[in-house]
Amino acid sequence: MKNKAGVILFGALAVAIAGVTIWNIYLNQNISQATASKQLQVTNDTLKQENNELKKQLNEVLPSAQEQQKRAYLDTVKQFIDVSYHREKEGFEERKKIAKAIMDKELYAQFYPTETFDYGNTYSSNPSDLHLYVQQFDGGQDEVKVIAEFTNHLVIKEENVDDQTHDIIQVLLRKEEKKWVVYSVEELKTEILK
Repeated sequence: MKNKAGVILFGALAVAIAGVTIWNIYLNQNISQATASKQLQVTNDTLKQENNELKKQLNEVLPSAQEQQKRAYLDTVKQFIDVSYHREKEGFEERKKIAKAIMDKELYAQFYPTETFDYGNTYSSNPSDLHLYVQQFDGGQDEVKVIAEFTNHLVIKEENVDDQTHDIIQVLLRKEEKKWVVYSVEELKTEILK
């Protein structure tokens, strides 16, 4: 009987040790997973905060002189597309003033041959989806070529015209008195979209 009681006691002790061991392993894994999860969350939050700080610093950094020049002539091309290919009676005088400031005299006379808007009240042409492609620019140049690709939407209500064209043009600019001036435009492609 003592032997049987010893075996039962040994078996119970073995089951208890196995149960406690399994319970410890289970708790250890749960604690490790929870700790790892919290650690990942803290790391993620820290990286997000650092990323936001770096974005702030990047916004505060001034672009290089070369990048500033590039932005200046690209802005001039964007303005040129807007004042040259956006045609409607409303805002005509405003676009005309901007055009005079960014185009040389010959090109200005080509796009604005009259003092008034002669196309009528129902005529409108609006460029959209503009993409600009630049030749290599080293920063010291006084002339630059830019390829502009855009969609132009033409509406003439009196004639029931509602067309869209895909236009590609080459814009030539030169630096005059510390500003970029458009002096030539060449149409490379005009395709009617359906």
